[in-house]
Amino acid sequence: MGKQFGWTRFLVVALPVSILTFVLDVVFHKTLGPVLFGDSYPAADYPQRPLSEIMDLFPFLFFTYLLQLTMLCFLFLRLYPGRGLGKAAWWGIWGGLFVVIPNMQFFVAVAHTTWTMLIIQMVEAIALCVLATCVFEVSYRPKAAADAEEKAPAEVAA
Repeated sequence: MGKQFGWTRFLVVALPVSILTFVLDVVFHKTLGPVLFGDSYPAADYPQRPLSEIMDLFPFLFFTYLLQLTMLCFLFLRLYPGRGLGKAAWWGIWGGLFVVIPNMQFFVAVAHTTWTMLIIQMVEAIALCVLATCVFEVSYRPKAAADAEEKAPAEVAA
């Protein structure tokens, strides 16, 4: 029979990492976005919802971050069983690219989205996913320690 996955320990680490990433993304868009794009951030005629509607949908946005980044961490564990910071950063680069692909697709259809805005979104998404996977890797119990703990009860019983 296969090993049982420790969901509690995983979620105790992955959910705070997801929350941190969400907070950093919101901070980026509230502080650095206007600095990078000037007073035209977002452009007055950029097709977005009124702020009151955005705030009403904020819990849904938060949920999507929890789901997406928790899945990013879970896939990291499954794809890189040996783990390590280098592999976490590499997976963050790929995961960030996957996260931002819809932005690239919307760029084609959404008026007043500039190449600069798209490139900054790509860099931001990749950087946040690299940070998320690296923080997850550092916070999650190292694989060597997990293996040692799994072997310890068997040795005690013998």
